[in-house]
Amino acid sequence: MDNPVTLAPDYYLDNFVKLISHAQHWYSDLLECSEHEWITHFNQLDRPSQCLLVRLYSRRGCWFRSDKINYAEIPDIPSRLDTLVKYDFIAINPILDTHGLASSLLTKPELCALFPQVNKSLRKEQFIASIPNTPFSDFNKIGFEVIHLKSDYMIDLLLTLFFANTHQDLSQFVLDELGLNQFEKYELSKERRFFSSRIEIEQLLSLSSLAEEYSLADRQCLSTLTSLSERIPDPVPHAYIERKRQHMINDIARDFERLSAYDKALGLFRQTQLPPSRERQARILAKLDEDKLFSDVVTGMLTQPENAAELEVATKLEQRVKRKRGLKVPRASKPKCHECRLELDLSQQRVELAVKAHFEKNGWNVFYVENHFLNGLLGLAFWELFFAPVEGAFINAYQYKPLDLYHADFLSKRQKTYDKAVETISAQGLLHLKQRYEEKLNISNPFIHWPSFAPELIDHAETAIPTDTLLSLFEVQFSDLKLYRNGMPDLIAFKDNEYRWIEVKGPGDKLQDNQWRWIKEFDRLGVPFSVCYVNQ
Repeated sequence: MDNPVTLAPDYYLDNFVKLISHAQHWYSDLLECSEHEWITHFNQLDRPSQCLLVRLYSRRGCWFRSDKINYAEIPDIPSRLDTLVKYDFIAINPILDTHGLASSLLTKPELCALFPQVNKSLRKEQFIASIPNTPFSDFNKIGFEVIHLKSDYMIDLLLTLFFANTHQDLSQFVLDELGLNQFEKYELSKERRFFSSRIEIEQLLSLSSLAEEYSLADRQCLSTLTSLSERIPDPVPHAYIERKRQHMINDIARDFERLSAYDKALGLFRQTQLPPSRERQARILAKLDEDKLFSDVVTGMLTQPENAAELEVATKLEQRVKRKRGLKVPRASKPKCHECRLELDLSQQRVELAVKAHFEKNGWNVFYVENHFLNGLLGLAFWELFFAPVEGAFINAYQYKPLDLYHADFLSKRQKTYDKAVETISAQGLLHLKQRYEEKLNISNPFIHWPSFAPELIDHAETAIPTDTLLSLFEVQFSDLKLYRNGMPDLIAFKDNEYRWIEVKGPGDKLQDNQWRWIKEFDRLGVPFSVCYVNQ
């Protein structure tokens, strides 16, 4: 067994310093004077005081109790707190209101002792509401000092500048150091930085805050949704941030639509180009019998679709346009595929495993891998392409995918690498991927889910699936990497030199659009495929 990784007691400080160094190297011109001053003062702190400050930044909120501050690796915490006060990183016992004190720092029993006149049977929220919200400064009554962390936004700023997103945090360094997250050693960007202006940084931070508030909001309340929608920031010319902004707009607009607030929903959907914006507009207009506007939106989707999925939707909506005009529209034909119908006992296991066992009794070697089989082969076969040294694709050492993975020009930027990989597969098949599997095992890849991808799948694919067929399937995936990473069949089965994909449908289940999309490609390419209906 490998020796477990042991982290130094103050490991987190070195990681925090990485954030500061990155911000100074790449974004010094975008930092405000107060932020440069903050960094200067941080560097003047002794190491234990730096550790304590980072510990505070790693906790939730900006208000803390002195009796809850205890870290074995930090000696003499009272002196460390005094140092942080001296450099204006924190304030001790600042005046705050009673509601803030009660909600952030006090337990229900402590509230009852501090405010004995209030009914003890009330829930904490009701209890706090019953207290006059006045300035509080009598800290002797509560038995601890109140610590207020100043400039608490700095941690979010530094993390955002480093990771270029708002979901990775300091724990990412720990996962990497423990070997729980492993990343490819790719070439980092040398010239291009993620942010080019301060307003882009502020907008991403604002969107992150709004998204967190949205996740906790009552989405059945029109006034809450209106308030959220009014705080959506203005657009900036930054593809990643604008996509995130439009995604937020679409989410709130969809909530308005569900509440039948169609004017508000349309007003928001019309501010975005991100699917399913036009689809939702079309469906609302159809419901409102705004036939001309409905038709115009559908025509726009048909003539200039954002992607293959939107074109599919537009084709269906076009039929509805024609029906509204009184035209007879034949039902759209779907590709034919082989079907099998089974009666199986589903009382002991899920339907996919029951079908897997059924085919195994008939001599097949069956894997329940869903999307992971073809995606896994793609990730291995084109590993060098996904981590190619394209300027601007990788801006820190903790990315599992290039920033432009789903951009329209992703493949064209890497055409030579793609052609080389195709040439290698055409000449050698897939067996060379076994060595790559061993070399790259557990390193993060956007298309490989390692626990679901056994190396024997490479052997089976090499033996049973024609190379030309595999290359054609990869070509389908590269036509839209995001669209075609889903919807693949549940099972892949092998017997001798045969193979068959099997989609399993239990009682009441039916094929979805993303599955029909793959069935159409299987039919075009002559790929063996069955839909197995169980107890239907």
